[in-house]
Order: sequence, then structure tokens, then C-alpha cells
Amino acid sequence: MHYPDKWLRLIAYPVLAFVIRHFGDMTPWGQLLKQPLYYADLFWDMLIVTASWEANRRLIIYLDQRYSWVTQKFQRFVIQFFTALPMTFIIVIPMIYLWNEIIIDRGGFDTANLLVNDVPLIIIFTGMVHLIYTSLYYHQHYQGVIAVLENRVRELETSVAGVNKSSDLLKPSGFRELLIVNYGTSSVPVHVHTIAYIYKQNEISFIKTFDGKEYTSSSSLDSLEELLDPGMFFRLNRQLLGNIKAIRQFKSDSSGKLLLTLEPLFNEEATVSKKKAAEFREWIGGKV
Repeated sequence: MHYPDKWLRLIAYPVLAFVIRHFGDMTPWGQLLKQPLYYADLFWDMLIVTASWEANRRLIIYLDQRYSWVTQKFQRFVIQFFTALPMTFIIVIPMIYLWNEIIIDRGGFDTANLLVNDVPLIIIFTGMVHLIYTSLYYHQHYQGVIAVLENRVRELETSVAGVNKSSDLLKPSGFRELLIVNYGTSSVPVHVHTIAYIYKQNEISFIKTFDGKEYTSSSSLDSLEELLDPGMFFRLNRQLLGNIKAIRQFKSDSSGKLLLTLEPLFNEEATVSKKKAAEFREWIGGKV
């Protein structure tokens, strides 16, 4: 994953250094600006920000190549959390000690200030950096998904246009001869006479053909029903639309509901309600 973050980093480093330097410091501005050490502190804080940000950025890019935020969310979160935070502490705390106790010798390591100010800042800083890059990751991922879908739509439009020109999509009656359906990541045309039945599951329409293949469609069952010849297809129930050639037998149960046997075999019970039983018998009887 390539992150377009050049300007973000150039702006963030000095801004965050300024925030860190003033965090918990109540010294008046006028007094600070007169102290040369103030500018040295800002410079060193910017070095700390740069070093820790770059280390976290490299860690994120490394993990991007091995763990996907899309398919491995939990594993990615655990590894990133338990790596990034200790790594940032290891970078920041020695740099704070080096500056305050060795380079300028402020006199005694201020453990209380470290716990009250620096530790919360390290946690907030690390969380902020990772939140920014996680947002950029998802933004780029879904931009890519949208681009792929747009290409597929254009391909589908081209395919449909070509089929329309050859008059293969519509029957003379106005009903569809072909349906454009999904097979994996591809869009394919399927002749309606090869479709045994169409059923709805979790708001997705599944198309089962006589040769056992299964396709999907984003169109609703109601929309598909309007496209198909009612002489060939009957709305058996709210979840199922069947081809007359797929109905091998049917019988009434004690309530008057019809129980159907379909071929290829349907995984669930195929029924026609008592209310629609007479209409179904009339429909299929006209074809015998």
C-alpha cells in the first residue's frame, strides 16, 4: 500500500512538536520566546516526532504486506497494537532522557512528569498515527473496489449494448431471452431456458441452471419475475421462482398447500400456498 502522506508528514511534524513542547507547561509565551533553550526543545521534540512517526509508518507498511485490514482485522489489530506501542516507548523515552539528562543536563530525571505528561502523550500520539493510516488504508481500498465495480459496469453496459444490437436479449414477446448475472467476480449472460429456478436468500437472488451451476444477481426476485416469460416461469412463493421444466411432481398436503419436487434438487422445501394452488394448477395444466 502506497500512502500519499508527504504533505501530511511535513505539516504534522512541526505542529505536533509544538503541541508536545507546550503540553503541561504554563510558562507565559513572552518568557518562553526569550529563552534560547525553548527553540532547542522544539527542535528536539520535532526529532522525537519524526523518529517515532517514521518508525510507526514503516511498521504499518510492513504489516500491510502481510495482514489485510479487510480480511484479517482481528489478527492485524492485535499484532499492530502490541508492536507499535512498545516500539514507540522504546524510541521516545530514551530520546527524552538523552536530551534532558545528557545533552542539556536539567538535573535529575523527572519520573513524575514522564508518567503524567509523556506517557499519555505517547499513547495518544501512537493511536493518532495508526488511526490516520488505517483510515487512509480503507479509503484507498474502497477507491479500488469502486474503480473495479465501475469497470465491471462499463463492461456490462458494453456487453448488453452488443446483445441488444443483435436482438438476442429480448424475445419478440418483450420478455428476456438472456439475463446478465454474476459468476464469481465476472458478469456472464445466461439463456433463460437454461434456468431451472431462482431463489432469494439473505436479500440475494441465486440462479440455478439445469446443469447444476449457480449464479447470483443483485436484482430482486420481483424484478427478475417481470423480465421472464410467465408462460415459462411461475412465482411459486415469496422466495422461489420456478421454470415449468424444473417441476418433476407436486402433491397436496393436509392443509391444501402444494409440495413440489424440483430438478435440480432444491435444498429447502419448495411449496405453493393453498391460496395460489388453483392458479398454479391452471398454469401448469395449460402446458401439459
